[in-house]
Amino acid sequence: MDRKRTIRLVGLIVVVCLVGTAVAVVVGRLLFGTVLNEPTTVEMVLDAPQQVALHEPFAVTLQLTNIFTASQTLHSIDLDTDYLENIRLDSSTPDFGEIRPLPLTGFASYSFNWLLPARQTTEIELRFIPEKTGQISGLMDVCLEDGTLCQALSLETEVVE
Repeated sequence: MDRKRTIRLVGLIVVVCLVGTAVAVVVGRLLFGTVLNEPTTVEMVLDAPQQVALHEPFAVTLQLTNIFTASQTLHSIDLDTDYLENIRLDSSTPDFGEIRPLPLTGFASYSFNWLLPARQTTEIELRFIPEKTGQISGLMDVCLEDGTLCQALSLETEVVE
């Protein structure tokens, strides 16, 4: 009887370890994927005004230069929800698609699935409307391919009356 209990206990421990490892990998990829998997085949330049007027639309331009010999996909642009609490993303060119929250990360993801041709520069324009005065900052993750290759860019905007 003790041998059967020992085998069951060992089996249970192995199952718990495997499930725990799988959960840790998924959570780690969600939380740290953008830090550990930065793309090296696309150069990114962000142009954003430092100061804007309250309730007046403004544009942020993102130039993506694909230095790779094959096309790549702009999967999404993920915006820090702290930034979005004060400044609303109104529209973009090209248009973003689905908007979804990214659980446990503090980001909202705007899908693009836009082709970045090989050895060419593509310009993305994001149009925002500031809804609160003050110094507002947050991160913008620009994600390629399946959304796991992301580059974090800093957004800092002073909103004045």
